Formats: sequence, structure tokens, C-alpha cells
Amino acid sequence: MREEIDVTGEVCPRPALMVRDVLEELEPGDELVVNGDYPPAEGNIQRTCEKHGYEVTKGEESEEADGDSFTLQIAVPDEAVGPHMGE
Repeated sequence: MREEIDVTGEVCPRPALMVRDVLEELEPGDELVVNGDYPPAEGNIQRTCEKHGYEVTKGEESEEADGDSFTLQIAVPDEAVGPHMGE
């Protein structure tokens, strides 16, 4: 299954919390695509997910003038910690 969320306009810690809530519902093999526009959130989400066993890849950057837009693809592996990602 592939889910997608948009955290555009949100600032830390809200984007990471939103991602955590969605990841809690996903199963191994699922994928979450996160779109946003707040660079600190991109790094925070990526570090936190990787720390807890999620596989994160960066998507193509948006063509917006501000250059802050990002896309992250998060795959849920069998060994992911799961719902306690944010702790």
C-alpha cells in the first residue's frame, strides 16, 4: 500500500508527528510519501525515520522558486520499530 501526506505549511515538531501517526497505521512493505516545504522538517523526519529502521529516499525536488519544497519516500521494512518512532 502507498500512502501520501502533505505537511506543507507545517513547522516542527508537527510534520514529524503527522508522519509518525501515519506510519503507525502502515504494515511492512508499505510506503509513505511525504511532501512538505519546511527544510528543518525534512531533515528531522529523515533522521528520525532512519534511526528507527525506516528506509528513506529523497524524491525529486519541486520546481518552486523558493527551493524549500521536498518529497521523502519512506518504506516500512520488517525490522522497523513502528509506532514508537517519535520517542
